[in-house]
Amino acid sequence: MSKVKTFNALPKVVSNQIFQAAITLLALPILSLPYSALAQASNQYQIEDFSDDYYATIKDYTDKQFSELNYIIEIIDAKTKKTLIAQPSSLAMDYELQDSASLQLGGKLSANIVNIPYGDSSVLIYDDFNFDNKNDLALKDGRYGCYGGPSYQVYLKKGHSFVHSEEFTELAQGNCGFFDIDYDRQTLSTMTKSGAAWHKYSTYKVINNKPVAIRIVEEEYQAKGLLFITQSTRVNGKMRVDNYQALAVYDPKTDGKSPYIYTFHLDNEKIMVLASYFVGDSEQLYYVFANKEGRVELYYDGPFIYDTKQKTLSFTNKPVLYQVNKQGITVKLPHSSKLLKSRPISVQGSLDSLAQYTNVTVK
Repeated sequence: MSKVKTFNALPKVVSNQIFQAAITLLALPILSLPYSALAQASNQYQIEDFSDDYYATIKDYTDKQFSELNYIIEIIDAKTKKTLIAQPSSLAMDYELQDSASLQLGGKLSANIVNIPYGDSSVLIYDDFNFDNKNDLALKDGRYGCYGGPSYQVYLKKGHSFVHSEEFTELAQGNCGFFDIDYDRQTLSTMTKSGAAWHKYSTYKVINNKPVAIRIVEEEYQAKGLLFITQSTRVNGKMRVDNYQALAVYDPKTDGKSPYIYTFHLDNEKIMVLASYFVGDSEQLYYVFANKEGRVELYYDGPFIYDTKQKTLSFTNKPVLYQVNKQGITVKLPHSSKLLKSRPISVQGSLDSLAQYTNVTVK
């Protein structure tokens, strides 16, 4: 599963073209546009104090050449009053100002509010992104994240100024919210999704001052209620890909009624599950045996036999016969038999209504 999905309010390539066209002079020692390129108006906003060394203002930006961009964010050195960064952005100022009253900021915009993956996020984030013990800057350029969420341009602290980082900016574009920072593990992580069926989780290490993916997990929900997982892990500098099926995560406290017909755990924490899915208008039973992490070790959806007297469900996955009841799973080979005992306290559901499934014969 190598598909890449874009959920931007504006297509990501287009939004970056607009932004890059507007900041073609970022490579200059002062990261700012000449003021002749700006149509200055009376509207000006301040961002709350986030540093003793720098302050930030937001002004109107009305160059019609870049109609998506309506404000410019300026980062100014508090001592020299020199503008270090002047970034054009697409902002909904009414939305950005809504936290000011509740936070008693006196009309200033908030800084350093980050809710991952959804929720309020400030125009400016001032934090250490690359674990060098120096605070960096992320400035909102619009809402080009997933489902119209916030997106950012990222600048790393270097000397007495900041340098734009394409690699860190990439983590703050197209994902759901800003990237998460784990200072204990020295990692960064992102999440993106498409509806309820597809999710992607990525973890990065900072190597040579750039984020490098060390683990990527893509989850796609299948009609049978299972997850198809593509897991890529960096080993010796190369990504090793592993594909497998897994049980969907289920939390009875938040998800309510169990999606399973019958389930129990064994003493070794492995899991047996009976569930169903629809094929056209008919509903069929399937069996899953998974390890304690939910990774599927055996899947079966062929014909079953249910013995009402013994209250035992059986099926054959040649050459093995499986028998399931409240005692556990009996595994029968041509010359041997073994009972995998269930933990009685873990048993949930019932085997009493299996006749409704079209691939179950009741006797």
